[in-house]
Amino acid sequence: MNKKLLIVITLTILFLTDAHATAKVGIGFDQGLGVTVQFDNVTAFLGNKGIAADYIFKRNIFDEAIPFNWTIGGGVFIGWHKGAGLRLPLGLNMAFNAKWDAYIQVHPALAFNHGTNSNTHLIIDSAIGVRYRF
Repeated sequence: MNKKLLIVITLTILFLTDAHATAKVGIGFDQGLGVTVQFDNVTAFLGNKGIAADYIFKRNIFDEAIPFNWTIGGGVFIGWHKGAGLRLPLGLNMAFNAKWDAYIQVHPALAFNHGTNSNTHLIIDSAIGVRYRF
């Protein structure tokens, strides 16, 4: 059953994506030091302190003269020591040549710790990194 579900999800993603989609891979610091991947509006991060996945639902530029654009997204994270939670990444991106870009994010998050001392609390994290576009 799990293999069938994985195949259906994979095929759905393939059919719903644009033929001119951009993929980016890089390094950064988010859930610790790790690898960041972006495919159109979906970003993922695998670090030494956890993993995170976000969907960018709003992207815009400030002005044509300013090389930055801003993003707002929503996502989830699983931290090895912080538990799991929901996050709201607010980011700035800057393309510094045709293939490379840099980003910085602040993401308020609602963390759910589990175990004997389970609780819910608000945290504010940040992320920074560089990515190469294919």
